Amino acid sequence: MATLTQDAIVQAALDISRTQGLPAVTMRAVGAHFGVTPMALYRHITDRPTLARLVADSIGTLVQPDAPATAAWEARVRAWALAQRSVLRAHPGTAAWLIENGPSGPHAYRLLEYLACALADAGLSDARIARGTALVMSWTFSRISIEDGAELAARRPRRSQAFVEGLHAVDASTHPIATRIGPEFFALSGEVVFETGLDWIIAGLAAEASG
Repeated sequence: MATLTQDAIVQAALDISRTQGLPAVTMRAVGAHFGVTPMALYRHITDRPTLARLVADSIGTLVQPDAPATAAWEARVRAWALAQRSVLRAHPGTAAWLIENGPSGPHAYRLLEYLACALADAGLSDARIARGTALVMSWTFSRISIEDGAELAARRPRRSQAFVEGLHAVDASTHPIATRIGPEFFALSGEVVFETGLDWIIAGLAAEASG
């Protein structure tokens, strides 16, 4: 049996979050990984919320935007959001946890600084940097959370497909735009929606900076 330490417990929990999602990280599940009862973990981890925060901290270390500080501010904002999506989608449920519990660990400050610096270089005032940072974060985490949920929903009957099929019976003269765009609307991938929204947010921030 592997030696029980806080680092070993967090690593095991991180593996569970990758394969089953953060909601599956429980003291019982991690204990089963080591072949011990949940009580054995409490000598190293206070409780499940503490374990979840430690796992979120570890996930934060994996988020590494690939645009350097010398890149255009738009590229850095995009790199921040795409790095978050890449890592958090690999650990389903983490985005929803962050929405509910807030940023976690020292890497949260690193990532906040990266995004805020990009917006500062756009020429925004501090008040607009704060609002722009909140906007980018809100879009990023909420969309990732929606994608996580959609992935789970995909295992159930596709209600959206039934809706699309029902469009054929809708009077196009009454709902002309809905019937025209409906099939494409429901065929949009999560990636397309995420990146389109991100592009439009960046365009709006650019307009704000030049206004």
